[in-house]
Amino acid sequence: MTARAGTLLALPWPLKYIIDNVIMQNPLAGPLSGILPDPVSQRMELLNILGLLTLSLGLLDALLVYLGSRSFLDAGQRIVFAIRFDLFSHVQRLSLAFHQRQRKGEVMVRLSGDTRQLQDFIAAIGIDLLPHTLTIIGMAVVMLVIDWRYALIALSVTPILFVIVRYYAGRLRGSLGQVRNHEGTLSGVTQEILGNVHVVQAFARAAHEDARFGQFADASLQASLQANEVQAQFAPAMNLAIAVATGAIAWYGAVAVIGGHLTAGELLIFLAYLRGIATPVRQLAKSGRIFGRAMVALDRIAEYRAEIPSIADAPHAITPATCQGEVGFEAVDFGYSAANQVLHNISFTLAPGRTVALVGATGSGKTSISNLIPRFYDPTRGRITLDGHDVRDLPLEWLRRQIGLVLQEPVLFQATIWENIAYARAGAGRAEAMAAAKAVGVDDIFAALPDGFDTMVSERGQSLSGGQRQCVAVARAMLCDAPVVILDEPSSSLDAGTEQRLMLALETLGRQRAALIIAHRLSTVMQADLILVLAHGRIVERGTHANLLALNGTYATLWHAHHEHHDAPPRLLRIK
Repeated sequence: MTARAGTLLALPWPLKYIIDNVIMQNPLAGPLSGILPDPVSQRMELLNILGLLTLSLGLLDALLVYLGSRSFLDAGQRIVFAIRFDLFSHVQRLSLAFHQRQRKGEVMVRLSGDTRQLQDFIAAIGIDLLPHTLTIIGMAVVMLVIDWRYALIALSVTPILFVIVRYYAGRLRGSLGQVRNHEGTLSGVTQEILGNVHVVQAFARAAHEDARFGQFADASLQASLQANEVQAQFAPAMNLAIAVATGAIAWYGAVAVIGGHLTAGELLIFLAYLRGIATPVRQLAKSGRIFGRAMVALDRIAEYRAEIPSIADAPHAITPATCQGEVGFEAVDFGYSAANQVLHNISFTLAPGRTVALVGATGSGKTSISNLIPRFYDPTRGRITLDGHDVRDLPLEWLRRQIGLVLQEPVLFQATIWENIAYARAGAGRAEAMAAAKAVGVDDIFAALPDGFDTMVSERGQSLSGGQRQCVAVARAMLCDAPVVILDEPSSSLDAGTEQRLMLALETLGRQRAALIIAHRLSTVMQADLILVLAHGRIVERGTHANLLALNGTYATLWHAHHEHHDAPPRLLRIK
């Protein structure tokens, strides 16, 4: 591009000599008189050489444009890939609190759309702005050497153009920022609607979602129209300033030629250079949207990169040599915000080979307790320990490898069943996945599928039943071979037969590991070594199943209500 700037600087000079020396037959000045043919006696030879020189400069410019364009386009793709990879790596390590407040569609727009804007920006910088900027500097120097007074007049348009660019660039950036924000919101709403399309169809709410989509789409459209208005004003303002300047400079130059202060060829150089200055300015006006979008994209990417994970490794984190799996809660308080405290003074110990069950009404804090052990969140008071170490003093990745987790809503990847199970442990293969499923006692469930363990699972596991998804998740937790196992409603989607097999597998698992079970179905936790009864974020009762029934308190009430519900004969809904 630097070489191209020199080529652009040289392009008008053969035309100067054609006018001054070939057409006007003025003698060649300086060292050129001994190099080029004489303009009087060898007029056509000089014209041929100057014509070939013009053609050669044009071909050289085309070659340099190709090489520069290819280099900057490749560089742009590599840079965009690096930024996208860096942003993805950063975002997936941000705390759950960030992901819970962000729409997935908005995150995807920043990862894909915003980073893609930078590729066009890099290409425009390298292919257009850089060589033309270097050319303008060179042109200014040459014009000052030829006639500094005329050069100052010719260059006087530059500050005016700069003011116009600065004014409209600021307005355009603000307008395009609104466009990108509305596009991100629209993408988030679209993903939300399509991700829950079964609910939309079940309640016949398609018309409502059409209206909601149209509302956000219209806001995006209005923002785009406003940006178009600014863009439409930008180019005419630039062209008007350039036209006025060109007319004034051409008039003054013609007067200078008539007065003998400039030659016609030198006037041509000035006008060509003025056009050379105007070209990148016009290109900037045309590319204003590209530059504006790129600046907005950089701001939006930087906004995510500035996010600091609220859960991170401590500077003094130490990795223990082994992990036995003893978990302790010591006077733990926790809240998702200062005004929303959900746990109060929680204390208990989960020892290896023992099972602790958490029961209580919805919203009592059971899942919040389970989220604190792998440090999805940190307590606001008290501490949680693993083998006596505060979990905040342990490396986050190491800590989470010591915990096998089965979520209430299992999330699967679009892969085969065995690959979803093997995801629990790096390097695990098909045989290990099948062995884990057999250990859990659900291998025959997968073997009965048309392709067995090689059955492909659709996005988020929608091609499997709820019970099958839960079995995959439990087998995955078994495979990770962690000393601590957390099962959040492990039998919530299982039938009675599969639940019985799962409970046997969990009992075997619990003899070797510390197991924390969260369940609404109290039959799931009867054999637990310790049952903690939660109410409003507090432990109100603790003991074994028999002890708590004898206490005749909250647990006994829940137990009797559970049995009345499950033992009662089915009711017929009478429709009038």
